[in-house]
Amino acid sequence: MIVIFFRNLIRDLIRQPLRTALTLSGVVWGTFSVVLLLAFGDSVSKAQIKRFHGMGQGIVLVFPSRTTVPWQGFVRGKAVRVTPEMVEAIPEKVPGIELMSPEFVGSALMRNGRNEFRDTVRGVNPQFELMRNTIAEKGRFIDPEDMAERKRVCFIGDVLATDLFGTEEPVGRSVFIDSVPFTIVGVMRTKMQSSNYNGQRDERCVFMPWTTYASLYGTKYVSNIIFRPRDLGRSKAVMEDIKSHLSKIIGFSPADPDALGVWDTLEFEKQFTTFFLAFTIFLGVIGSFTLLVGGVGVASIMRVVVDERTREIGVKLAVGARRRTILWQFFSESLALMLVGGIVGFGLSAAVLQATKAFPKGGFTDFVGVPVLNPLVVVSTVLILLAIGVIAGMIPARTAASTDPIEALRK
Repeated sequence: MIVIFFRNLIRDLIRQPLRTALTLSGVVWGTFSVVLLLAFGDSVSKAQIKRFHGMGQGIVLVFPSRTTVPWQGFVRGKAVRVTPEMVEAIPEKVPGIELMSPEFVGSALMRNGRNEFRDTVRGVNPQFELMRNTIAEKGRFIDPEDMAERKRVCFIGDVLATDLFGTEEPVGRSVFIDSVPFTIVGVMRTKMQSSNYNGQRDERCVFMPWTTYASLYGTKYVSNIIFRPRDLGRSKAVMEDIKSHLSKIIGFSPADPDALGVWDTLEFEKQFTTFFLAFTIFLGVIGSFTLLVGGVGVASIMRVVVDERTREIGVKLAVGARRRTILWQFFSESLALMLVGGIVGFGLSAAVLQATKAFPKGGFTDFVGVPVLNPLVVVSTVLILLAIGVIAGMIPARTAASTDPIEALRK
């Protein structure tokens, strides 16, 4: 039975070689397009989320601002000023905080010999390292002893280290920050980062104990607060508790929406993920239209096959063949044609995706990632292929099954 099926399929395809070649090429190109578009959409999404995580994962940033609601004799417009000591005391008063750091942010002139660069300097505590993924490649990050003794030590970004010292080892060396000598205790591990706040990306930043920063620049109030909740799903509730606590100390309405600016990166990441999911689906839809053209070609060639085999269909029906048998025969031939083109398309796309792995890391791959033929892409493409194959096969198959045997035998 199977031998007869494939013999009939090959015979029908050979009768229309040009139409068959064009139809198969349409299915191959459509499958190729769907696989590549889905794979690249998925890789771009993952690459951009990875770059976003370079700034930190699950963190909440709080920016003291000005009041917009009068409160207990204070008119609106009062500056909300938060000291680093207030921030360090918050975890004792507000439950649910895993890590927290005050942060001073400024611009300073970095100098080593004749190499001078004006970059961002940040005054933070040791917990900042894990929240912001400023992991040391060489040396270490600042520690509690540096904080307590207000040591003139700093941790620098990898790009800044290259700018200042070239190929020389920077750890243990001195660098002048606004003409004040600091000892470098560590260099950050290279990471991808798509964005930042209040200054340059971490690769060009200098990090020092906030106690040292406050002493050096005489700054009393933090630029912002950064924290990570223990339960990422409770970030909003924890933020409300922090706001309520600070409102009692500083003196502003806890219901004031503008006293503290808040950037919950987890909420932003959800929107980011939703956008790229929609982007990937859009690419899949575009590829599906290409595959649909191939499906129309399959339906067309099978319609020609049905016309050519009308008398054969009439004979089968006349001798007792069931209409569902006729329907299944032509439907399976159409589906087999789609699957043959799909397999070839899969093979070509897999070869192209394998070739992309040879691209050097950095630059192009940092933005689009390395697309792979993962299970999600495979399943999505197969479902699209089968859906179009079923539609393309059912139309000529129903035509064949509905043939009037008497009219067919007259032809």
